[in-house]
Amino acid sequence: MAKFSSSEWQRINTLFDQLPEKYGLPKRRSKSVIIGSFNIRKLGTVKKRSPQSWAFLTNMISRFDLIAIQEVMDDLSGLEHLVSLLGKNYGMVVSDVTGAKPGSAGNAERLAFLFNWKKIERTALASDITFDRSEIANNLYDNRSAFNKAWMKHTQRLKDWKVKVAEKKAQGKNAPSKPPIELPKFVSFIRQPHCVSFRIKGDENTKPIEFLVINAHLLYGRKKKEREWEFRALLEWLTIRAKYVKKLYHPNLLLLGDCNLDFDTVPVMRQDIDAFLKGLNKTILKSKKAASANFPLLSAHPEYGIIKTALRQKATYDQIGFFSNDPRLPSPKDNSTAGTHGANGYDYGVFNIANLIANALHGKNIDQISVAQKKAIYKKAEFDISDHMPVWVRLARI
Repeated sequence: MAKFSSSEWQRINTLFDQLPEKYGLPKRRSKSVIIGSFNIRKLGTVKKRSPQSWAFLTNMISRFDLIAIQEVMDDLSGLEHLVSLLGKNYGMVVSDVTGAKPGSAGNAERLAFLFNWKKIERTALASDITFDRSEIANNLYDNRSAFNKAWMKHTQRLKDWKVKVAEKKAQGKNAPSKPPIELPKFVSFIRQPHCVSFRIKGDENTKPIEFLVINAHLLYGRKKKEREWEFRALLEWLTIRAKYVKKLYHPNLLLLGDCNLDFDTVPVMRQDIDAFLKGLNKTILKSKKAASANFPLLSAHPEYGIIKTALRQKATYDQIGFFSNDPRLPSPKDNSTAGTHGANGYDYGVFNIANLIANALHGKNIDQISVAQKKAIYKKAEFDISDHMPVWVRLARI
Protein backbone atom coordinates (compact mmCIF):
# COMPACT_ATOMS: atom_id res chain seq x y z
CA MET A 1 0.00 0.00 0.00
CA ALA A 2 1.49 3.33 -1.09
CA LYS A 3 2.22 5.86 1.65
CA PHE A 4 3.74 9.30 1.82
CA SER A 5 7.50 9.32 2.30
CA SER A 6 9.10 10.90 5.37
CA SER A 7 10.15 13.93 3.33
CA GLU A 8 6.60 14.33 1.94
CA TRP A 9 5.14 14.12 5.42
CA GLN A 10 7.61 16.74 6.63
CA ARG A 11 6.42 19.15 3.94
CA ILE A 12 2.75 18.37 4.66
CA ASN A 13 3.10 18.86 8.41
CA THR A 14 5.20 22.00 8.02
CA LEU A 15 2.47 23.64 5.94
CA PHE A 16 -0.17 22.31 8.32
CA ASP A 17 1.56 23.94 11.27
CA GLN A 18 1.89 27.24 9.40
CA LEU A 19 -1.47 27.67 7.69
CA PRO A 20 -4.18 25.23 8.88
CA GLU A 21 -6.92 27.89 8.74
CA LYS A 22 -6.17 28.59 5.07
CA TYR A 23 -7.45 25.09 4.26
CA GLY A 24 -10.59 25.36 6.37
CA LEU A 25 -9.52 24.02 9.77
CA PRO A 26 -11.11 26.34 12.36
CA LYS A 27 -9.25 27.92 15.24
CA ARG A 28 -10.05 26.93 18.81
CA ARG A 29 -11.56 29.76 20.84
CA SER A 30 -12.61 29.79 24.49
CA LYS A 31 -16.08 31.27 23.90
CA SER A 32 -17.16 28.85 21.17
CA VAL A 33 -17.05 25.14 20.39
CA ILE A 34 -16.13 23.26 17.24
CA ILE A 35 -18.33 20.25 16.50
CA GLY A 36 -17.73 17.98 13.53
CA SER A 37 -17.80 14.66 11.75
CA PHE A 38 -15.08 12.63 10.07
CA ASN A 39 -15.19 9.27 8.31
CA ILE A 40 -11.66 7.95 8.97
CA ARG A 41 -11.30 5.12 6.50
CA LYS A 42 -11.02 1.75 8.28
CA LEU A 43 -9.74 3.09 11.58
CA GLY A 44 -8.45 -0.12 13.13
CA THR A 45 -5.06 -1.27 14.33
CA VAL A 46 -2.25 1.19 15.00
CA LYS A 47 0.12 -0.46 12.52
CA LYS A 48 -2.24 0.16 9.58
CA ARG A 49 -1.22 3.83 9.59
CA SER A 50 2.16 5.50 9.67
CA PRO A 51 3.34 7.40 12.77
CA GLN A 52 3.16 10.60 10.70
CA SER A 53 -0.48 9.86 9.86
CA TRP A 54 -1.35 9.45 13.55
CA ALA A 55 0.37 12.76 14.30
CA PHE A 56 -1.56 14.44 11.46
CA LEU A 57 -4.90 13.05 12.68
CA THR A 58 -4.10 14.14 16.24
CA ASN A 59 -3.24 17.70 15.21
CA MET A 60 -6.45 17.86 13.20
CA ILE A 61 -8.85 16.40 15.77
CA SER A 62 -7.37 18.47 18.60
CA ARG A 63 -9.16 21.45 16.98
CA PHE A 64 -12.54 19.81 17.68
CA ASP A 65 -14.46 19.84 20.95
CA LEU A 66 -16.84 17.09 19.82
CA ILE A 67 -16.35 14.96 16.74
CA ALA A 68 -18.26 11.95 15.43
CA ILE A 69 -16.09 9.34 13.74
CA GLN A 70 -17.31 6.65 11.34
CA GLU A 71 -15.66 3.46 10.04
CA VAL A 72 -14.08 2.50 13.35
CA MET A 73 -13.19 -1.17 13.08
CA ASP A 74 -13.92 -3.85 15.69
CA ASP A 75 -10.28 -3.60 16.83
CA LEU A 76 -10.28 -0.44 18.96
CA SER A 77 -6.52 -0.14 19.40
CA GLY A 78 -6.22 2.61 16.78
CA LEU A 79 -9.03 4.71 18.27
CA GLU A 80 -7.60 4.24 21.76
CA HIS A 81 -4.16 5.24 20.45
CA LEU A 82 -5.67 8.40 18.97
CA VAL A 83 -7.32 9.30 22.29
CA SER A 84 -4.04 8.76 24.13
CA LEU A 85 -2.29 11.10 21.69
CA LEU A 86 -4.99 13.74 22.20
CA GLY A 87 -4.30 13.67 25.93
CA LYS A 88 -6.16 13.65 29.24
CA ASN A 89 -8.66 16.34 28.21
CA TYR A 90 -10.32 14.00 25.70
CA GLY A 91 -12.77 11.18 26.26
CA MET A 92 -14.49 8.74 23.91
CA VAL A 93 -17.81 6.96 23.53
CA VAL A 94 -18.04 4.09 21.07
CA SER A 95 -20.79 1.76 19.92
CA ASP A 96 -20.52 -1.99 19.53
CA VAL A 97 -20.12 -3.32 16.00
CA THR A 98 -22.98 -2.85 13.56
CA GLY A 99 -23.45 -3.73 9.90
CA ALA A 100 -22.75 -7.47 10.11
CA LYS A 101 -23.68 -10.43 12.25
CA PRO A 102 -20.98 -11.11 14.88
CA GLY A 103 -18.59 -13.78 13.67
CA SER A 104 -19.64 -13.51 10.03
CA ALA A 105 -17.93 -11.86 7.09
CA GLY A 106 -19.08 -8.35 6.35
CA ASN A 107 -18.23 -4.70 6.74
CA ALA A 108 -18.91 -4.45 10.47
CA GLU A 109 -17.86 -1.22 12.11
CA ARG A 110 -18.31 0.94 15.17
CA LEU A 111 -19.41 4.56 15.54
CA ALA A 112 -17.44 6.75 17.92
CA PHE A 113 -17.44 10.19 19.56
CA LEU A 114 -14.36 11.98 20.82
CA PHE A 115 -14.94 15.00 23.04
CA ASN A 116 -13.08 17.65 25.02
CA TRP A 117 -13.99 17.41 28.71
CA LYS A 118 -13.24 21.13 29.23
CA LYS A 119 -16.11 22.25 27.01
CA ILE A 120 -18.29 19.18 26.47
CA GLU A 121 -19.96 17.07 29.14
CA ARG A 122 -21.36 13.65 28.39
CA THR A 123 -24.74 13.03 30.00
CA ALA A 124 -26.64 9.81 30.68
CA LEU A 125 -28.24 8.63 27.43
CA ALA A 126 -26.70 6.22 24.90
CA SER A 127 -28.71 4.16 22.43
CA ASP A 128 -28.93 2.83 18.91
CA ILE A 129 -31.65 4.16 16.60
CA THR A 130 -33.80 1.31 15.32
CA PHE A 131 -37.22 0.49 13.89
CA ASP A 132 -39.24 -1.96 15.97
CA ARG A 133 -40.16 -5.38 14.66
CA SER A 134 -43.85 -4.64 14.12
CA GLU A 135 -42.96 -1.62 11.95
CA ILE A 136 -40.68 -3.79 9.81
CA ALA A 137 -43.22 -6.61 9.60
CA ASN A 138 -46.00 -4.24 8.52
CA ASN A 139 -43.73 -2.71 5.88
CA LEU A 140 -42.92 -6.16 4.47
CA TYR A 141 -46.59 -7.12 4.43
CA ASP A 142 -47.87 -3.89 2.91
CA ASN A 143 -45.30 -4.15 0.12
CA ARG A 144 -45.38 -7.94 -0.21
CA SER A 145 -45.87 -7.90 -3.97
CA ALA A 146 -42.75 -5.80 -4.53
CA PHE A 147 -40.72 -7.90 -2.09
CA ASN A 148 -41.90 -11.13 -3.71
CA LYS A 149 -40.62 -9.89 -7.08
CA ALA A 150 -37.32 -8.98 -5.41
CA TRP A 151 -36.97 -12.51 -3.92
CA MET A 152 -37.65 -14.10 -7.32
CA LYS A 153 -35.13 -11.84 -9.02
CA HIS A 154 -32.53 -12.63 -6.37
CA THR A 155 -33.15 -16.36 -6.69
CA GLN A 156 -32.33 -16.15 -10.39
CA ARG A 157 -29.23 -14.04 -9.73
CA LEU A 158 -28.02 -16.66 -7.24
CA LYS A 159 -28.48 -19.40 -9.84
CA ASP A 160 -26.50 -17.39 -12.39
CA TRP A 161 -23.82 -16.66 -9.79
CA LYS A 162 -23.38 -20.36 -8.95
CA VAL A 163 -22.86 -21.12 -12.64
CA LYS A 164 -20.17 -18.44 -12.87
CA VAL A 165 -18.50 -19.72 -9.70
CA ALA A 166 -18.26 -23.19 -11.22
CA GLU A 167 -16.87 -21.76 -14.47
CA LYS A 168 -14.21 -19.69 -12.70
CA LYS A 169 -13.25 -22.63 -10.50
CA ALA A 170 -12.78 -24.83 -13.56
CA GLN A 171 -10.56 -22.10 -15.07
CA GLY A 172 -8.54 -21.77 -11.87
CA LYS A 173 -9.70 -18.19 -11.40
CA ASN A 174 -11.17 -16.31 -8.45
CA ALA A 175 -14.91 -16.67 -8.02
CA PRO A 176 -17.16 -13.58 -8.32
CA SER A 177 -18.68 -12.13 -5.15
CA LYS A 178 -22.07 -13.36 -4.07
CA PRO A 179 -24.73 -10.89 -5.26
CA PRO A 180 -26.50 -8.90 -2.53
CA ILE A 181 -30.28 -8.78 -2.25
CA GLU A 182 -31.64 -5.66 -3.92
CA LEU A 183 -34.56 -4.45 -1.81
CA PRO A 184 -37.53 -2.63 -3.39
CA LYS A 185 -38.25 -0.57 -0.23
CA PHE A 186 -36.49 0.62 2.89
CA VAL A 187 -36.53 -2.01 5.66
CA SER A 188 -33.96 -0.95 8.24
CA PHE A 189 -30.58 0.76 8.47
CA ILE A 190 -27.58 -1.11 7.12
CA ARG A 191 -25.74 0.15 10.21
CA GLN A 192 -27.71 1.32 13.23
CA PRO A 193 -27.05 5.01 13.97
CA HIS A 194 -25.73 5.61 17.48
CA CYS A 195 -27.23 8.30 19.74
CA VAL A 196 -25.41 9.79 22.77
CA SER A 197 -26.41 12.77 24.92
CA PHE A 198 -24.00 15.68 25.41
CA ARG A 199 -24.03 19.11 26.98
CA ILE A 200 -22.06 22.13 25.75
CA LYS A 201 -20.91 23.80 28.93
CA GLY A 202 -22.00 27.40 29.16
CA ASP A 203 -19.57 30.29 29.43
CA GLU A 204 -19.75 31.94 32.88
CA ASN A 205 -23.48 32.52 33.50
CA THR A 206 -24.69 31.21 30.14
CA LYS A 207 -27.11 28.30 30.14
CA PRO A 208 -25.63 25.09 28.64
CA ILE A 209 -26.86 23.78 25.27
CA GLU A 210 -27.99 20.15 25.43
CA PHE A 211 -28.12 17.71 22.52
CA LEU A 212 -28.92 14.19 21.59
CA VAL A 213 -26.14 13.64 19.05
CA ILE A 214 -26.67 10.98 16.39
CA ASN A 215 -23.65 9.43 14.68
CA ALA A 216 -24.62 7.77 11.39
CA HIS A 217 -22.92 5.95 8.55
CA LEU A 218 -25.67 5.30 6.05
CA LEU A 219 -25.81 2.94 3.12
CA TYR A 220 -23.50 3.33 0.14
CA GLY A 221 -25.73 1.22 -2.07
CA ARG A 222 -25.51 0.25 -5.69
CA LYS A 223 -28.40 2.53 -6.50
CA LYS A 224 -28.92 6.20 -5.65
CA LYS A 225 -32.49 5.58 -4.49
CA GLU A 226 -31.30 3.15 -1.79
CA ARG A 227 -29.18 5.89 -0.25
CA GLU A 228 -32.12 8.29 -0.26
CA TRP A 229 -34.38 5.71 1.42
CA GLU A 230 -32.06 5.46 4.41
CA PHE A 231 -31.52 9.19 4.65
CA ARG A 232 -35.25 9.93 4.49
CA ALA A 233 -35.99 7.23 7.08
CA LEU A 234 -33.49 8.81 9.45
CA LEU A 235 -34.92 12.28 8.75
CA GLU A 236 -38.38 11.01 9.56
CA TRP A 237 -37.23 9.43 12.81
CA LEU A 238 -35.43 12.60 13.91
CA THR A 239 -38.21 14.96 12.86
CA ILE A 240 -40.92 13.07 14.69
CA ARG A 241 -38.76 12.60 17.78
CA ALA A 242 -37.83 16.29 17.88
CA LYS A 243 -41.47 17.33 17.64
CA TYR A 244 -42.33 15.85 21.02
CA VAL A 245 -39.78 17.90 22.89
CA LYS A 246 -41.24 17.26 26.36
CA LYS A 247 -40.46 13.56 25.97
CA LEU A 248 -36.87 14.08 24.84
CA TYR A 249 -33.99 13.59 27.27
CA HIS A 250 -32.44 16.74 25.76
CA PRO A 251 -34.42 19.26 23.68
CA ASN A 252 -32.21 19.31 20.56
CA LEU A 253 -31.07 16.68 18.08
CA LEU A 254 -27.84 16.94 16.13
CA LEU A 255 -27.04 14.59 13.25
CA LEU A 256 -23.36 14.06 12.43
CA GLY A 257 -22.15 11.52 9.93
CA ASP A 258 -21.47 10.06 6.55
CA CYS A 259 -24.91 10.06 4.93
CA ASN A 260 -23.53 8.99 1.53
CA LEU A 261 -25.74 11.49 -0.23
CA ASP A 262 -25.14 11.46 -3.96
CA PHE A 263 -26.73 14.27 -5.92
CA ASP A 264 -26.01 16.48 -8.89
CA THR A 265 -26.98 19.85 -7.46
CA VAL A 266 -27.02 20.89 -3.82
CA PRO A 267 -30.03 23.28 -4.18
CA VAL A 268 -32.19 20.45 -5.52
CA MET A 269 -31.36 18.25 -2.51
CA ARG A 270 -32.02 21.20 -0.20
CA GLN A 271 -35.46 21.70 -1.77
CA ASP A 272 -36.23 17.97 -1.63
CA ILE A 273 -35.40 17.83 2.08
CA ASP A 274 -37.49 20.90 2.85
CA ALA A 275 -40.45 19.44 0.94
CA PHE A 276 -40.06 16.09 2.69
CA LEU A 277 -39.97 17.66 6.16
CA LYS A 278 -43.01 19.83 5.43
CA GLY A 279 -44.81 16.76 4.13
CA LEU A 280 -44.09 14.93 7.40
CA ASN A 281 -45.65 17.76 9.36
CA LYS A 282 -48.82 17.64 7.29
CA THR A 283 -49.26 13.87 7.01
CA ILE A 284 -47.78 12.42 10.19
CA LEU A 285 -47.46 15.20 12.74
CA LYS A 286 -50.72 16.89 11.68
CA SER A 287 -49.19 20.33 12.07
CA LYS A 288 -48.90 23.33 9.79
CA LYS A 289 -45.56 24.24 11.30
CA ALA A 290 -42.54 23.00 9.34
CA ALA A 291 -39.93 21.02 11.22
CA SER A 292 -37.07 23.10 12.55
CA ALA A 293 -34.24 21.45 10.63
CA ASN A 294 -31.03 22.90 9.23
CA PHE A 295 -28.42 21.16 7.08
CA PRO A 296 -25.80 23.88 6.57
CA LEU A 297 -23.64 21.85 4.18
CA LEU A 298 -26.55 21.81 1.74
CA SER A 299 -26.38 25.61 1.56
CA ALA A 300 -23.71 27.51 -0.31
CA HIS A 301 -21.32 29.05 2.20
CA PRO A 302 -21.08 32.85 1.73
CA GLU A 303 -17.29 32.66 1.39
CA TYR A 304 -16.49 29.10 0.25
CA GLY A 305 -19.53 28.32 -1.90
CA ILE A 306 -20.69 24.71 -2.29
CA ILE A 307 -18.69 22.49 0.05
CA LYS A 308 -17.49 19.06 -1.06
CA THR A 309 -16.49 16.56 1.63
CA ALA A 310 -15.04 13.64 -0.34
CA LEU A 311 -11.24 13.76 -0.73
CA ARG A 312 -11.68 13.62 -4.52
CA GLN A 313 -13.86 16.78 -4.36
CA LYS A 314 -16.83 15.18 -6.14
CA ALA A 315 -19.51 14.74 -3.47
CA THR A 316 -20.93 16.06 -0.20
CA TYR A 317 -21.35 12.70 1.51
CA ASP A 318 -20.85 14.00 5.05
CA GLN A 319 -23.51 16.04 6.80
CA ILE A 320 -24.35 18.08 9.87
CA GLY A 321 -28.04 18.43 10.67
CA PHE A 322 -29.76 20.42 13.44
CA PHE A 323 -33.25 19.55 14.69
CA SER A 324 -33.49 22.26 17.28
CA ASN A 325 -35.82 23.69 19.88
CA ASP A 326 -33.28 26.23 21.15
CA PRO A 327 -33.33 29.68 19.49
CA ARG A 328 -29.56 29.98 20.05
CA LEU A 329 -28.96 27.29 17.45
CA PRO A 330 -28.68 28.17 13.74
CA SER A 331 -31.66 28.01 11.40
CA PRO A 332 -31.44 27.75 7.59
CA LYS A 333 -31.60 31.54 7.19
CA ASP A 334 -28.41 31.87 9.27
CA ASN A 335 -26.39 29.91 6.69
CA SER A 336 -26.26 32.88 4.32
CA THR A 337 -24.38 34.95 6.92
CA ALA A 338 -22.18 32.20 8.40
CA GLY A 339 -18.72 33.40 9.33
CA THR A 340 -19.74 37.05 9.60
CA HIS A 341 -20.77 37.22 13.26
CA GLY A 342 -17.41 37.69 14.93
CA ALA A 343 -14.72 35.28 16.06
CA ASN A 344 -17.09 33.10 18.11
CA GLY A 345 -20.15 33.36 15.87
CA TYR A 346 -21.85 30.66 13.83
CA ASP A 347 -19.83 29.23 10.97
CA TYR A 348 -19.33 25.93 9.16
CA GLY A 349 -16.97 24.33 6.66
CA VAL A 350 -14.63 21.50 5.73
CA PHE A 351 -10.93 20.98 6.32
CA ASN A 352 -9.68 20.57 2.74
CA ILE A 353 -6.98 17.95 3.23
CA ALA A 354 -6.56 17.51 -0.53
CA ASN A 355 -5.66 21.17 -1.07
CA LEU A 356 -3.28 21.16 1.89
CA ILE A 357 -1.37 18.16 0.55
CA ALA A 358 -1.35 19.43 -3.04
CA ASN A 359 0.04 22.79 -1.91
CA ALA A 360 2.63 21.15 0.34
CA LEU A 361 3.91 18.85 -2.42
CA HIS A 362 3.29 20.90 -5.59
CA GLY A 363 2.57 24.49 -4.55
CA LYS A 364 -0.96 24.45 -6.06
CA ASN A 365 -4.51 23.44 -5.15
CA ILE A 366 -5.64 19.93 -6.04
CA ASP A 367 -7.66 21.12 -9.06
CA GLN A 368 -4.59 22.86 -10.51
CA ILE A 369 -2.15 19.94 -10.61
CA SER A 370 -1.79 17.19 -13.21
CA VAL A 371 -3.93 14.06 -13.32
CA ALA A 372 -0.89 11.93 -12.42
CA GLN A 373 -0.11 14.13 -9.41
CA LYS A 374 -3.74 13.92 -8.24
CA LYS A 375 -3.78 10.14 -8.53
CA ALA A 376 -0.57 9.86 -6.51
CA ILE A 377 -2.03 12.01 -3.71
CA TYR A 378 -5.35 10.14 -3.62
CA LYS A 379 -3.66 6.74 -3.63
CA LYS A 380 -1.57 7.61 -0.59
CA ALA A 381 -3.96 9.83 1.35
CA GLU A 382 -7.08 7.67 1.05
CA PHE A 383 -5.58 4.84 3.08
CA ASP A 384 -3.06 6.57 5.34
CA ILE A 385 -5.47 9.43 6.22
CA SER A 386 -8.94 8.95 4.70
CA ASP A 387 -11.02 9.25 1.55
CA HIS A 388 -13.24 11.79 3.36
CA MET A 389 -12.48 15.21 4.83
CA PRO A 390 -13.73 16.44 8.23
CA VAL A 391 -16.72 18.79 8.33
CA TRP A 392 -17.38 21.20 11.17
CA VAL A 393 -19.64 23.83 12.67
CA ARG A 394 -18.81 26.56 15.20
CA LEU A 395 -21.33 27.38 17.92
CA ALA A 396 -21.03 30.19 20.46
CA ARG A 397 -20.99 29.44 24.19
CA ILE A 398 -21.88 33.03 25.12
